[in-house]
Amino acid sequence: MSFVRNLFSNDEQGTAVPRTSEMQSEAIADGALDTLGCVIRTMGIESFPLEDESDSSTFAEQCNEFAGHIENCGPVPSAGLPASIDGTRAWAQVRRFFIDRRQNEKEFVTHRVNDYRACVEDLVSGLRNIGQRDQDTEQSVKDSLDVIDRAVGVGALPEIREALKTSIESVTETFAEQKQSYEEQIGALNDRMSNLHKDLVVVREEMKRDTLTEVFNRGAFDDAITRSVNNYFILKQPITLIMIDVDNFKTVNDSWGHSAGDDVLRSIGECLERSFIRKSDIVARYGGDEFAVILNDTKGGQSKALVERYFEYIKEIPVPYAAEGTTVTCSAGYTEITPSDTVESLMIRADKALYEAKEAGRNRAKYLPPPEE
Repeated sequence: MSFVRNLFSNDEQGTAVPRTSEMQSEAIADGALDTLGCVIRTMGIESFPLEDESDSSTFAEQCNEFAGHIENCGPVPSAGLPASIDGTRAWAQVRRFFIDRRQNEKEFVTHRVNDYRACVEDLVSGLRNIGQRDQDTEQSVKDSLDVIDRAVGVGALPEIREALKTSIESVTETFAEQKQSYEEQIGALNDRMSNLHKDLVVVREEMKRDTLTEVFNRGAFDDAITRSVNNYFILKQPITLIMIDVDNFKTVNDSWGHSAGDDVLRSIGECLERSFIRKSDIVARYGGDEFAVILNDTKGGQSKALVERYFEYIKEIPVPYAAEGTTVTCSAGYTEITPSDTVESLMIRADKALYEAKEAGRNRAKYLPPPEE
């Protein structure tokens, strides 16, 4: 009603008189509907998947349907709304759709924030308990050694044997209890972190893309590798890092032009995304003609088949403007993370594997196993 009151005023006799022309009123109404439709569409495009959503594109499609309903009285199949013939809109359903989504997002974010806080509290508490248990263990071992020392002082063999047996049993029991306690704490933390691991997929979808190849860019890779390494030390899920370089790429640019080179890089990006298809896999353009792939929850040995599949795909990449049958090749180096690794040491080892692949004649992959701990 406030919208109508703004459009009309009353004369001295109380008769409603248009404040603006009919054309201006229609323009205002059209602008309001277009703006609301844009808001709904933006909500779909910029949303993040909730816990019970298997596909974020479904919600974006729903938003697009509601936006079309607002703008043009179109149907909303996902909500069972037919197209409006007389120009009326199902405003109640539109409001309910928007309100429900915002409430669900609030609950989701609140739940996630509480989970993160609980993880931090569990970690701090666990470290404090570990320190206390270490002190208790140290005292228990010391008491056992004192028992043995007193028995040795007496010099009687039966007493020494009994003291050794009792002390060994006591120390063994102490360490067993400590081990069980550690495992319980780690298990509880892993259970909590397994839910938060889904957030990595959400973050992955929000990372920036390389404008040429449409894979993730260098900045996105730097963030992802740091996050993956940090996660490894909590979840103990393996990580394999692959570095890939296009062989003799300068020759492509020099012989057939930079346009041909750009086409080749785009094709490389497509092949990588066809080869490493899981949502947790990160494919990025590291720089120039070099690419990087992060395989979360994947051991080095498991990566071999994936790398080989990629090498099969790139055989199909033609070089534009070159003679028929001219293709490109790549060299790749990959390695698996270890508990002692940092981001830097992992990168250095993958780069070394790539260098060895090039030195061996290019057009091949080299796996460099991590050093024994």
